[in-house]
Amino acid sequence: MRNTLWLGTWMAAALLAGCAAEDLGTAPAGTDPTLESVEDAFVVADGKADDFLSVSAREFIVEGTDTVTLEPELATATAARKLARAHELIGLRQTANAWFLNQYLVDKESEEANAQYGGFGAMAKAGSYEELDVRAVDARTYSFRFTQLLAGRSNLMTLLPVRTAADGTKSFVLTVGLPSNADLARLETNSEWYRDAPWSEWNPSTVPAAQKRDLTLTLRPEVASQDAWLDFNKMLADGVLDIDVHFGWDYHSAYHVSHARAMFSWLKTKGFTAPVASFDLLNRTSGPFTRSLNANGRTVRVEVRLFYGKTGSDTDPDTDAGGRVLENDMRDSLRTRDVIVYSGHSGPFYGFALANWRRTAEGDLDDADMTSVEMPADRYQVVVAEGCDTYMIGAAFGRNPNKTALHNLDVLTTTSFSNASTPATVQSLITHLIERDSSGRHRPRTIKTLLANLDANSAGGFHTMYGMHGIDDDPRLHPYAAVDMMGQECGANADCGGLGNLCVRRAARQPKLCTAACTADSGCPTGYACKAVASGTTIYGNACIPR
Repeated sequence: MRNTLWLGTWMAAALLAGCAAEDLGTAPAGTDPTLESVEDAFVVADGKADDFLSVSAREFIVEGTDTVTLEPELATATAARKLARAHELIGLRQTANAWFLNQYLVDKESEEANAQYGGFGAMAKAGSYEELDVRAVDARTYSFRFTQLLAGRSNLMTLLPVRTAADGTKSFVLTVGLPSNADLARLETNSEWYRDAPWSEWNPSTVPAAQKRDLTLTLRPEVASQDAWLDFNKMLADGVLDIDVHFGWDYHSAYHVSHARAMFSWLKTKGFTAPVASFDLLNRTSGPFTRSLNANGRTVRVEVRLFYGKTGSDTDPDTDAGGRVLENDMRDSLRTRDVIVYSGHSGPFYGFALANWRRTAEGDLDDADMTSVEMPADRYQVVVAEGCDTYMIGAAFGRNPNKTALHNLDVLTTTSFSNASTPATVQSLITHLIERDSSGRHRPRTIKTLLANLDANSAGGFHTMYGMHGIDDDPRLHPYAAVDMMGQECGANADCGGLGNLCVRRAARQPKLCTAACTADSGCPTGYACKAVASGTTIYGNACIPR
């Protein structure tokens, strides 16, 4: 387990963000210049808009060839039996390769045994691979090609010791360990083979040649996803935005307690009504902190619940019983809530560590659990995995049968350390979810804006790279867009609807027309394109413009 928190992959962009006043997410009048607040906006000519986003992370595709070796007793088995066993071993070998790839790529802390091995601020997405071209090499050996995703700094290809072939293909060498077939199959939760030496803190320089081999992997950038909004229309459809925050057990300074205490005070100062008079009275059944939100003319109720291991209570993190309660509360959140936040220790293949893993095997929700935990198929949700190296959690939730391919689910993760000393990331997230403009109206911001704000919480000499899984099916038209008013002549933004709608001049001496903010052409109605919009010399965003 790591002693710092993280969330990872995708892109984070340094965008203009509203300043918070005394009320949560409310910008003082005159200090919130965003696309929908600009009254003299005009369309920027094609080819004239500079890319002003600062991208800190992106995804890459790695490809390579590996082998598996069948057990001796299968040397004379039928071809069908051999191939079936080969496929079983290939699945296990893929897990192993993801482990060793992560051991090489992730940043490490100075006290770790393999602190000097690799460390490139990146990690692989376990489970997101394809196996191709399975071939028999001899009576017991099968080769296979594989493709896998990883995420890291945008300049990862310059950080890795890559070799460039004559055709421009870039590759690097990864040294992987060779556990036995029996060990590879040992994947019981908390007793997996990779928890044991020499695999747990992998450093190939310390193991004999018989226990390792080199794989040559090619590397190329993945096509970047486009910006979008969280699906606020789905999230607020029932008139309630409910957010559950779970603080995982911490062995340093009991951050699970101090962060929960800080959140109690912070929520009260931001306009929430607390369910109890003091933090010491708060428990898992106290109920939510509440406040209202004007969301596109509707009053929405916002509810925030806090969970943490409380010594001497039914959530005592040092006990089996307390651990089971903590895990069951997390499962209940995943089953019923809109936004589920985990903030605590994590790492590759660790998942959510809610209780004291030094004293109990209870109170954890591992990657494997995420593939089967009960979640609603018909409800849009956001899961936040705030801990070290949680990138692969996105793939784990994507294998859940009710969230296949992350349908109706966004998962926020990181590929590096994040700031464990404060609950600032959780506070930034909640601020983003219910941000308001100077008139007190809910102002949805894009996901890149959220990632940029979270990225700014980096501390301790490291650079956190936050990212979102599931973004490709999120809305690319502003959630409050008045599509029926697009194209109508207007004199001011107010003529075109609420937030997200604006009145734009397409060209000099042409009338101003109603439109709405967008992030890509796919978000606009038929006959419209998503174009950059500016005021003076500043580009504020994009809007749907008639082609």
